[in-house]
Amino acid sequence: MPTPSELLQAETRRYLRGYRSAALCAGITLRGEHHVLGLKGKGTPPPTDAVFCLGALTEVFTAALAAVLVEGQRLQLDTPLSELIPRALLVDDVAGRITVEQLATHTSGLPHLPPNLHAAPQNPEDPFGHYSAGLFGEFLRGYHPERPSPRPHAESFLGMGVLGHALSRRAGLNYGHALRDLLFKPLGMVDTTARVSDELAPRLLSGHTARGKPVPPWTFPALPGAGALHSTASDLLRFLDANLGRGEPSIVRALAMTHAPRVEAGPARMGLGWTVSQVRGHTVVWRSSVMGGSVGFLGFAPDADAGVVLLSDHGWSLFAALRGRVPLEAPGLAMLSGLLPRP
Repeated sequence: MPTPSELLQAETRRYLRGYRSAALCAGITLRGEHHVLGLKGKGTPPPTDAVFCLGALTEVFTAALAAVLVEGQRLQLDTPLSELIPRALLVDDVAGRITVEQLATHTSGLPHLPPNLHAAPQNPEDPFGHYSAGLFGEFLRGYHPERPSPRPHAESFLGMGVLGHALSRRAGLNYGHALRDLLFKPLGMVDTTARVSDELAPRLLSGHTARGKPVPPWTFPALPGAGALHSTASDLLRFLDANLGRGEPSIVRALAMTHAPRVEAGPARMGLGWTVSQVRGHTVVWRSSVMGGSVGFLGFAPDADAGVVLLSDHGWSLFAALRGRVPLEAPGLAMLSGLLPRP
């Protein structure tokens, strides 16, 4: 069996040939031991402590925050939005019955993007940067779903933004601070944040197109729970370790809650924020992202006591986008498959 470093290099080789200027940080945690590499097809590899935009990987942390609040008896998965968001802001009774679990499993029926996203002048290079708390409030006050939830699984960027907002209200802290205090600090994730500090900024890798053209950072002033986090490969391995049972017991219990498959989601099933698949009879829990100029994969296999992190500063090619193939998803799943026990 190849070593973790050999597996990282072997399974990312094809990606690095296709995206030669991409800076990739790749990591494996295996039985609690971490292996992190900086890789590049052409040029100097990135430092292993480089900071990346997480994009949709943020969603697993939004769901984790919900689980931590449930574990602390400050929330229930069936808590409706009417108990979390004031009536003056969420006036519709049907909308108010949407639950935390429905938002975290994308079964709320909320549209993928805010219907009023284009109600104000938009910067195409930062498509959510203009979407203010005022516009978000206008959406909530005007939202009148035709039918009650739950609805069939359908990815909703907006739904995760609503969930992040609701959880921050219950925590009594803004989204980034709630995660910092309740999850990141206890797990020692010192480089994970919703707002990059002056100290972290020199290590942040800005995004690029597939051909290497710089892409300005995307910002999420009203919807941080959908895409605002930044992190490093090493911090994400610490998070995966906690999902694999290592860490502060109450957090380990909370994270275990997010892994249970709850709804059908195409060929896989959906936990809280995570996709849950079966590979040769073993459970693999994962999430991938393409957002702005960044791509990421995060996943773990409990039966292998292993997890994989892949972070890149290049978006997807037109070919990959047309085929709906997230560039780092296949190598991430292949690594986890390779680490699973053989019959």
